Amino acid sequence: MSWLGGNSDASSRRSGIMTVLDVGSSKVCCVVAKLKPREDGMLLRGRSHRIQVIGIGHQKSQGVKSGVVIDLDRAEHAIRLAVDAAERMAGLTVDSLIVNMTAGRLRSESFSATINLGGHE
Repeated sequence: MSWLGGNSDASSRRSGIMTVLDVGSSKVCCVVAKLKPREDGMLLRGRSHRIQVIGIGHQKSQGVKSGVVIDLDRAEHAIRLAVDAAERMAGLTVDSLIVNMTAGRLRSESFSATINLGGHE
């Protein structure tokens, strides 16, 4: 079964809706697209569908700085406005979406520690 909910053979592919949300430090963008199976003879390797964008919403980002949410309420508000605009344009209600959010300053730390447990280390 594919991630689109159908079997992997071309005859049983279904059209579906895909929604993607991009949350950045300067803007929040939501795109709603209709997935349509490609007709026989039009398949590209690894590509089983084509898309038709049916809704777009964007909003100035709030509450996000350098890829980090610093104010959850403001970030939520901007996200809701972008998704609402995309839903209105598409004429549907989004029930799931794919989220992209970059983390501006990734870092890792390595450390070790020991603790004395009654004379045992």
